[in-house]
Amino acid sequence: MAKYTIRNKRLTDDEFFRIRKEEVLSQWETGREIENLDENIAAAYELSVGAGRNYAIKDAEAEAKGIHLFQPQFGQGLTEFMIDGMSYVEENSPLLPVGMWNCFSDSYTRKNKYEQAADGIERSRKEGVTMLNGWPIVNHGVHEARKIKRAIKSPMSLNSTDEDGRLASEIALAAGWNACNCRSVTEVMAHCKNITLEEEIRINQYETRLAAIYHERGVPQSPHISCNLTGYDSCGFKSFIMVAQSLLGAEQGLKQIYLEFGINMNLVQDTAMMRVTKRLCEEYCARFGYTDVKFIQNNNMFQGAFPPRLEEVNAMLSLAVTIGILGGSTSLVLKCQDEAFATPTKEGMAATVKIAREIEKLLGDLRLPISAEVIEEEKILELEVRAMMESCLDAGEGDIALGLCLGVDAGWVSTMISPWKFNKGNVLLMRDAEQAMRYFDAGDMPLPNEVKEYHLKKLEGRAKKEGRPLDFDMVVDDLQYASKLPEIQK
Repeated sequence: MAKYTIRNKRLTDDEFFRIRKEEVLSQWETGREIENLDENIAAAYELSVGAGRNYAIKDAEAEAKGIHLFQPQFGQGLTEFMIDGMSYVEENSPLLPVGMWNCFSDSYTRKNKYEQAADGIERSRKEGVTMLNGWPIVNHGVHEARKIKRAIKSPMSLNSTDEDGRLASEIALAAGWNACNCRSVTEVMAHCKNITLEEEIRINQYETRLAAIYHERGVPQSPHISCNLTGYDSCGFKSFIMVAQSLLGAEQGLKQIYLEFGINMNLVQDTAMMRVTKRLCEEYCARFGYTDVKFIQNNNMFQGAFPPRLEEVNAMLSLAVTIGILGGSTSLVLKCQDEAFATPTKEGMAATVKIAREIEKLLGDLRLPISAEVIEEEKILELEVRAMMESCLDAGEGDIALGLCLGVDAGWVSTMISPWKFNKGNVLLMRDAEQAMRYFDAGDMPLPNEVKEYHLKKLEGRAKKEGRPLDFDMVVDDLQYASKLPEIQK
């Protein structure tokens, strides 16, 4: 246990401001623009709360009213491209007044390679088209971020992932955006190679504490806790990650948390995941004394390979939106029609919003009835999540940060596909006859026998239906679950 020093403990003011000065603001020259935190918070209040465009407030109001917020994603290399594209979507699709934005940074910014991002900005200016796959917020700085905030009518959130998004989040919050994600396990497993989970948790502790400080001083925040991972993960593992991360975020003072579900595209299983996750987040937080945290249920789309053909993309987008609405999500992050082959375009994003809004109109107030099938999935998922949580808490002697790190070593915290070198990767998953994700091999995960037997039984049903053996070939086939050509085109 002495191997790890990380603990789930709130940063003191002295620790926070030392880290801010020594590690965060010094990363790039634009950090000097936001040194005065008091001024940053005052500006953020004016730009978001005062202007009626605060992300957290809008999310909470939507949940209270039972309405859906569609959240398109967008990222281009230059500020003028961002304003042009986002304004186009707001003007040419039914995004307003019930929509929000998920803006993403480019790959260089996500890897803290700001010199390369600067080159991409210059090339974009010379070529007149974006040469970056997102908006490099750190290079552009807070004044450019505020320019976008003033021009766009919907609340905005920053999706700046990977190892260290602290400076990006500082700039975004100072500009009146929502930022500061609390998702260290998702980050290392989906986007990282060499960083340890211990270091990523430490980085996330700063980000979530930053968001809490803004919230405490009058600018509500709704940081994302996500389970998007790589798209090839069980619903139970995703739920476990979010419950564990909720304890890390709550300890730093978060009061409103956006539960961002990366769905697996099965209506019954995804709905069960949403219900179980929110319930267990509330339960485990209350168990550790965090009784005033509000959780709002939201969806992201399937994270696996997208089909490159427009008709199939639209079908996939439509199913994802339907699952989000019937499953009871408040906000739905929308991927673009261009997802498989290009950085999202303004035209493709506007078309996606139109599709989503039409589905919402057709479904009305319909929600998935809580059937025997949903209840059964909830039971199995809850058994899995509790087994994982208790194993990590026992290993960490009640500390979830320590327990997660030890869980990685033990192979409990593991998934099938990941670039992260610390992932044991001894888990195999495939889909059953109803396209729900199941364990073919749970590896070292401490799952109850009832869970393993249930998954195996479901997979055996698929093998019988297809008249083929239950083997590794099925695992490989399912990697292209959504992107492979339909049988008629072969």
